[in-house]
Amino acid sequence: MPTITIGTTTIPYTIEERPRRQHPAIQIDASRQVTVLVPSQFDVQQLEPLLNRKARWLLKHLTASPTPYITNSKEFVSGEGFLLRGHPLRLKVQQNNTIEPSAIVEGRTLRVTIPSLPLAQQPILVRELLIQWYTQQAETLFPERINHYAPTVGIHPTRLKIAEYKSRWGFCREDGLIALNWRLIQAPLSVIDYVMVHELTHRRYPHHRQTFWDAVRVILPDFEARKQWLRDHGAELGW
Repeated sequence: MPTITIGTTTIPYTIEERPRRQHPAIQIDASRQVTVLVPSQFDVQQLEPLLNRKARWLLKHLTASPTPYITNSKEFVSGEGFLLRGHPLRLKVQQNNTIEPSAIVEGRTLRVTIPSLPLAQQPILVRELLIQWYTQQAETLFPERINHYAPTVGIHPTRLKIAEYKSRWGFCREDGLIALNWRLIQAPLSVIDYVMVHELTHRRYPHHRQTFWDAVRVILPDFEARKQWLRDHGAELGW
């Protein structure tokens, strides 16, 4: 495996050829593995100067937290607070053996119904139900918001995937797939929309150079404030 040394830090990386790429790009995944994506017939002798130019960026991201949120310690019992589209909800857990386990919002209450279980098993089931319920909310809202902004951006995803990702709120693949983290459904709609526009714009600009941010700003002039919300409150979305 090739490596590059920046100061006293030696960084291993892998090289992946991507025929559809026009320019090389650097990726760092959740396990801090560095991958350089290169076009076909790319001269790998040019990689070292590229990595040296990105030295500060590499060190910053390799030493940063690998996840967009810090997992909160929750007990999944009545009285705990949760968020839905930025609105606070209070969890209410009730037991009922005659109906199927369920979760529903009633006013400002997030009511979860489970069968009678030993006390130690209840939080496990409540958490599983909440993950299913939040994912369903995301599966309803996210396609709607993508379809709302796609005509403005001027391009649609080829496919939309909603799942849990440990290192990002969303991403756009070269084949046009846009993937979104279901946990984002807890954020305010303005923040959700920022991520939608961000990933749609990546279909035109598969990088984070100034042209990308300029295109995002055309659609969301206040995108920096929305982006900052995720930085400030991302920890609240993890459990």
